[in-house]
Amino acid sequence: LALPLVLANTKSESGLAAFLSEINQQLAAVYDEEVLALMKSELRGHNVSTALLQAGLANEKLINYVKTQHSRVAKYKRLHVGDALQRRQLERMPQLGYEALGDTEANQLYALAGNMSNSCQRVALCAYRQPHNCTLRLIPDVQRVVQETQDLQEIEYYWLEWRRAAGLAKRRQFVAFMELYQKTAKLNGYVHAEDYWFRQLELSGGQAMMLLNDMMTALRPLFLQFHAHVRASLRRMHGERLVPRGRPYPQHLAEVFLGNAFRRARADWFQDMPSPEWGFANITEALHRRGLRTTQRVFWNVAEYFHGLGLPQLQNSLWTYAQPVASLNEDQCWHKAWRFYTLPSVNFSYCPLNDEERFFGMFEAQSDLHYFQAAAAQPTLLREQPFPNFGDALGKCFSLAASSPRYLRKLGLLRDMQWLSLPARLNRLYLQGLRVIFLLPVFYVLDRYRVEVLSGHIKADDNEAYWRLTEMYTGATAPRRRSNEQFDVPAKLLMEVDDQYTSHLLSTVLQFQLYEHFCITTGQYVAGSVNKPLDLCDLSDQRQLGENLFQVMSLGSSLHYKEVLQKLIGTREISMNGLLAYFQPLKDWLIQQNRQNNIEVGWL
Repeated sequence: LALPLVLANTKSESGLAAFLSEINQQLAAVYDEEVLALMKSELRGHNVSTALLQAGLANEKLINYVKTQHSRVAKYKRLHVGDALQRRQLERMPQLGYEALGDTEANQLYALAGNMSNSCQRVALCAYRQPHNCTLRLIPDVQRVVQETQDLQEIEYYWLEWRRAAGLAKRRQFVAFMELYQKTAKLNGYVHAEDYWFRQLELSGGQAMMLLNDMMTALRPLFLQFHAHVRASLRRMHGERLVPRGRPYPQHLAEVFLGNAFRRARADWFQDMPSPEWGFANITEALHRRGLRTTQRVFWNVAEYFHGLGLPQLQNSLWTYAQPVASLNEDQCWHKAWRFYTLPSVNFSYCPLNDEERFFGMFEAQSDLHYFQAAAAQPTLLREQPFPNFGDALGKCFSLAASSPRYLRKLGLLRDMQWLSLPARLNRLYLQGLRVIFLLPVFYVLDRYRVEVLSGHIKADDNEAYWRLTEMYTGATAPRRRSNEQFDVPAKLLMEVDDQYTSHLLSTVLQFQLYEHFCITTGQYVAGSVNKPLDLCDLSDQRQLGENLFQVMSLGSSLHYKEVLQKLIGTREISMNGLLAYFQPLKDWLIQQNRQNNIEVGWL
């Protein structure tokens, strides 16, 4: 009686192996078409119509192929045949996504997403007191104006005007998009739309929000101290009428203050930095003095860094065939690794080496090169990272390690030993903190709001609910009262409207967790030690890291990210502890300064 069942299972498993082989080959070919088109667009300029058309056609081909294979994938999933690796490939098969809606609604949803995405490049604003000059883009035009003007009314005007043009004007589109997104979730087999939102993390909506809530709770004590300090700085700059005690600070003024940290920072922009007399180290100038003036020299210098970690030496052909990026805006140019699938190969594009950001960006790009080469042994379906931006966390971890004053001194970019002293370190931590600590609650709010909408707890255009979350978690308020007559959410979604910020939040937290683990493993960081604090940890030439690092990179997405973490750092959970340890000296200084200057902490 059992024999027919055994034979059927054997036949199904044999059929599954052939099916997956075909799937991997077909997907590899389609992916390569899309990568080639995107790479051509990057190298020749983003407005190359033929390259964009080719990328669109490749994506359409992928969608059509997924449609044709959907029923067969579902059948094999129901049968529960195959080994663990085969079942994992079935799980990682691209889903129908929006295509489950049917042509009419799918086209409507794509149009909505396209109209609301990349608003900072698409939406034009009218200039302050120049109603007939309506050609300004948020980045870089308005950004430059508000960072240079001393007119607070002008700053407030652009804050309100942006939210009118990119927020309120998109209200109906946002509501329609969220309704279609909820329908998409159900048609893709998700009972709860919030589970579909977090599907790439392979967590339920409840699990993901519990993780995020725990992170916000852990970050809160550091954030409150830093927020109090920044609010006091804004009060000194603009007066107590605009920045009252014990209240959230005005978002339009805080955005300008915090935005300065993302420019090529100057010490005079920050009145209350820990050690004004020290300022910030000029790494760009040191790179030129050291002779690291060309991208090629930096490429091989960074390649030696990763080889010193015990990772394989990069092939000479990588640079031989590397190509420069065609970018009219050098501020939006990044080194980039390109992965191909039909043949397990990678390529590289690069930008002019004109500042320290390009130098540290090279560590991130080469981390991707190693990741892509290691994961090439996996079938196409399992070559991606365990969750979006997991690879970014690794790259930024090594970029963070490369920015350590001890490594920069070893490299000859910092000459004075005083850059290793606490006053100079605090300045560096202060600038890094402005870039990192204040972003995390913003990321949280933007995803928390959309999850609340998807779960049915609030309406899609509940602007007052959005501002309650914003005030509660970011400590910021609007310059004028915002009600449900306005709608500000789309104005803050500077990425794709359906892009989740959670993966960016987790990636940021994970980079510090990885860094802490690697530094403990190599003995370069000892908790509580004055001589071996985390922010001075130098990982260069720590060859013992390479073997395990390469093995984990080679896993691709063959395991859930928690299992990958277990193999890499000995724990399954992403934790805020590394970030908190890194910024502990800054937190100690903030607590001392806030007490000494009688600065109130928190808000009502």
